[in-house]
Amino acid sequence: MTGPRPAQRGRGRWRRAAAALLLGGAAPALAQAQAADTARTAAAPAVAPAAGGAAGLPATEFETYAVSGRGVRYTASLTGLYTTGTVQRTFLSTSHTVNLAFKGGHWRVPGAFNFSYGKQNQVLSERELTLLATPTYQQGRCKFYTLSDAERSNLRAIAHRFVNGLGAGYDVYRDTLGNTVGLSYFLLYEDTRYLTELHRQVLRHSFRLKTHFTRGISTLDVLAYYQPAVGNPAGDYRANGTAVLSVRLARHLALAVNYAYSLESINVAGRAPVNTNLSVGFTYAVGK
Repeated sequence: MTGPRPAQRGRGRWRRAAAALLLGGAAPALAQAQAADTARTAAAPAVAPAAGGAAGLPATEFETYAVSGRGVRYTASLTGLYTTGTVQRTFLSTSHTVNLAFKGGHWRVPGAFNFSYGKQNQVLSERELTLLATPTYQQGRCKFYTLSDAERSNLRAIAHRFVNGLGAGYDVYRDTLGNTVGLSYFLLYEDTRYLTELHRQVLRHSFRLKTHFTRGISTLDVLAYYQPAVGNPAGDYRANGTAVLSVRLARHLALAVNYAYSLESINVAGRAPVNTNLSVGFTYAVGK
């Protein structure tokens, strides 16, 4: 049997090169279309950061998963840890969010519930609870907020903290894949009673950076905000941040890695001004 002639081999090479060029040019557009479809229909569930853990991160200004149009979205996460031996450690953290959207998505009513509980050598170290609601009106890239927040924290020796406020925000970047970078400002009134005799009522500014990025089956949500007191910005302030990386494992289930940081310039003696927490768990999301 004879092989292909030189001319045929040459034409074959040209056809293969042309096909590779066409596929190479189409690949970015195809990948972008697939990413857009993934972001719209099956993005990794997003869930509120745990209110406590070792971070004691206030949930103030957190926005739950942004449903589009009309509908309800619910997410839940659960993290647990038990170790024994030289040090016995028990930790449980759960977060739940719900977001109701109506009037074409212009009005949204997000809510969040976060609870964490931890013991070390049978001694209570963490018992953190947060309830949050942030009704929002959105028009284009502009957002207008009201906020109501209730917390308690054993880590920060807070018997209760109530926060109410008004704010506005703007998405400085937004694309068709759902990636966003947003800035917002809130004016907050905070009433905090500690487990000691300390009772504080403070009016605060709150400046926030919020980002959301999606790539394939993964999403990254980052929140960072700085909250100085109106009357004493240099001596009374809070700085907080959280980052959540979610990787979709199934249509409604994702693996989530959560890092949280919290700094309070004024705190109770015996409590650390800085708390951090790194946790890994699962999130479950249903709805639109």
